[in-house]
Amino acid sequence: MEGRCLCGAIRYRVDGPPRRTAHCHCLHCRQSSGAPFITWSEFDPSTFRYLSGEPASYESRAGVTRRFCGRCGTQLTYQRVDDPDAIDVTTCSLDDAAEIPPDDHVWADRMLPWLKMDDGLLRYGKDRPRK
Repeated sequence: MEGRCLCGAIRYRVDGPPRRTAHCHCLHCRQSSGAPFITWSEFDPSTFRYLSGEPASYESRAGVTRRFCGRCGTQLTYQRVDDPDAIDVTTCSLDDAAEIPPDDHVWADRMLPWLKMDDGLLRYGKDRPRK
């Protein structure tokens, strides 16, 4: 699977299916995107690589790095120091995002009260349990 930022300055490739895909309603995801939630797909980091461009990055909180296009601002990845075996990719930056349906909602206790979603997906009040 390949993906890119809005302006096309950064392209990436992921070899292999996502482990899981979730709608995240946490405050950090909402503020970093300006949207009511972000949908993330988790992959093994060894399967992810940039094909063109170099993303900008920042530490959104201790131990969490977010990467994005420094030109158009598209958020691309999320990585936690305490989970080095995972990289989360913004599902909708993938060229074929429609092919990766979400599995559940995380941080659903932070879901905005005016957001009404009747999708039948499991909702975790906080993060889902780690395996």
